[in-house]
This record gives sequence, C-alpha cells and structure tokens, in this order.
Amino acid sequence: MSAARKRILFLAEGATMAHFVRPLTLADSLDTERYEVHFCAPARFSRYLAGKTFVGHELATMPGEQFLANLAKGRPIFPAPVLLDYIEQDRKLMRTLRPDLTIGDMRPSLPVSARLEKVVCAAMINAYWSPYAQRRSILPSVPITRVIPPRVLSPLYRLTEPLAYVAHVAPMNTVRKQLGLPPLPPDVRKMYTEGDYVLYPDIPEFVPTPGAPPTHHYVGICPWTPPDSLPDWWDRMVADPQPKVFVSLGSSGVLEAAPALFEALSKLPVSVVLSTSGRNLETGSLPVYRAEILPFTETAAQASVVVSHGGSGGLYPAIAAGAPVLGIPSNADMHLSTAVMVEQGVGLGVRVEEASAERLQAALRRLLYEARFRRAAQRWARVFARYDSGAMFGGFLDQVFGARAE
Repeated sequence: MSAARKRILFLAEGATMAHFVRPLTLADSLDTERYEVHFCAPARFSRYLAGKTFVGHELATMPGEQFLANLAKGRPIFPAPVLLDYIEQDRKLMRTLRPDLTIGDMRPSLPVSARLEKVVCAAMINAYWSPYAQRRSILPSVPITRVIPPRVLSPLYRLTEPLAYVAHVAPMNTVRKQLGLPPLPPDVRKMYTEGDYVLYPDIPEFVPTPGAPPTHHYVGICPWTPPDSLPDWWDRMVADPQPKVFVSLGSSGVLEAAPALFEALSKLPVSVVLSTSGRNLETGSLPVYRAEILPFTETAAQASVVVSHGGSGGLYPAIAAGAPVLGIPSNADMHLSTAVMVEQGVGLGVRVEEASAERLQAALRRLLYEARFRRAAQRWARVFARYDSGAMFGGFLDQVFGARAE
C-alpha cells in the first residue's frame, strides 16, 4: 500500500438500516486514489454493495430482532457475550487489514477492540446522544408503559434514569474488566461516544453540542438513495391531485400502531404512499402506492406529510425535502430524535402506545392544514442543504491524518 494512501475500515451494525446507510454514504464519498476503503456489513445488505469500488466484507452481527426485543423490554442492547463476540471479530479484521482509521456506527465494541489493537477509531452516533447535547429524559416505550400511562411514569423515570444508565453500561464494564481495561462512567452517553473521535450524522444548528471537544465532528445527515429503480406507479402518483402522505416505518419501527394509522388515513382526503422496508404491512381496504423501498427524500418531496418511526433515518431526509413529519416513536433513540424534531417546530410526535386512530388523525390534520409546520420544515431544509456530508467527512479525514503526520 502506498504510504500516501490511507486504509479506512468501516463497521456497519446490522440492527437497523440507518446504521448501514450512514457509513455507506461516507464510504461512497471517498476518493479511492487517496483511500483504500474496506466496508464490513451483514450479508442482508450485500445487494447494496454490489459494484462498489471499495472492498466489502461480511460482518456477523446480532440479529435485528434480538436488538429490537432488547430495546422493547428495556434491557441492555448488547449483552456481554455479544460484545465479546464483536470484539473478537473486530480484532481479527484489524490484525488482517491494519487500518489507519476504523469507523463504527452503533458498534460499541469498537473502542475496546481498537485500544487493544492500537488502532485509531471513530464512533458514529447521533448528536442527541452526546454528553454535550441538551439532556432529554424521555421514558421509552417498554411493557409497563402499555399498562400505566407514560405521563404518570415519566416523573419517576426522570429520577431513576441514572440507574437505567448504570444497567445499560454494566455489560460493557464487565467486558472491559475481563480484558483489563478501566471501567466507563455509568452513563450510556459516555459509552456511545467512547473513541478517539466521534462523528455526528447531524448538523450543529439542529442538534447543538456546546462545549464538545475538537475530536467531535459533525458529518451532516448522510443522505442515501437506494439503487433500486422507481416503481411503475411513480408517474401516476406524482400526477395524483390529492395531498399525499408518505408512510415509512422503517426497519425498526414498532408496527403495533400501523392498523390505527391506516384507519386514521382512510378518514382523510389523502393518497397514501407506503414504503414497507420488506415488512408485512396490511392496509386493509385502504388503497396505497406500495413499494418495498423508495428514495426517501425524493418521495418525501411529493408528500404533504411524512409518517415515520421518529428515528433520524426517517426524520432527516423528510426535513431535507421540506416535508413536516409525524413521528410514532417507541425506543429511546426514536423518542430523542422525535423530541428534537418537535422542539424545532417541524412536526408532531405520538407515542406508539398512545397511537389510537383518533390521536393519529388529529395529529395528521394539524400537519396537513397548519401551515407553520411546512414553513418550519422548508426553513430547516434550506439549512440542511448548506451541509455536504462528503465534504465534511473529507475535512475530518484531512484533520485526522494531518494531525497524525505532525
């Protein structure tokens, strides 16, 4: 390998599509004359890596169903045995490839592996998880919130959240102790931002992190367009005179609210565009324009409202298209991103366990007919457009390798 050509290793977690497409966007932006790129991802994403100029590797990850089940029950996302398996796999890759930099999206094993192998690493995580961002204590959707209303439990949760953080960091500290490393503070935000560098797939105006050190870098929203061709109904949908609602609950949104959502939509004068993400979504008698996956921003640009699981993977491309959003969050990450979106005036959120047809219809009516939401989305779209993820990532790499060369 030429001394001037740096080797970069990407590790994409398989839990959700977002953890794959964000590093993929960054990898795609790189000049292969300057960088030798290795991209590791679960086999289920292999079709999106066909024809790439970089080297692909299969990465064994925890099944997405287990990831989501742990979230739904409020358990630590990555148990100690999973972390140990990840670390073993990370270290083998590092020993084989000897990267100049390794980047992991939702790969909490990486800082441990990189430290043991003396490899520079960057953790990729949304800025609302940063210790330097505004702290938002939001009770996630767990079994008890389906019995006791969240508004009753939330004050207690704010008091006990530090204990929840301790529980989520405990498996990692068990592993670190076993490997002879010092423990992390009992704060999940510290765990997620552990690493030589931290990359935020956000923009600083939308999710500020005042006081963050110079090793923390924003890389924009990492927009991605799937290589799939447009469905045969696309032109017909664009010409449809009715207001359109684009529904995309993603690969990780809880589907229990889907029947109520489609009931609510059936009572509104709208056309529905549905991206299933390969999941079984029954719409009953409601006619829809349906596809497994759609170009998110391009589809959102045709919509009056976007309905999402509330995670940043659905919110950001909708906002980039200037469309207001209805978020139906369930896990902690979705609740945090939905809270930021609501604070910025771009849309509304309805918790999944409170998502009745009546509440969803009321929220959709507001988003359709109160112009302030679209104005806010369009205002933020102009801000988002000022940031280019490839350029921001390139600037980060110049800083990293320039600093290491000094």
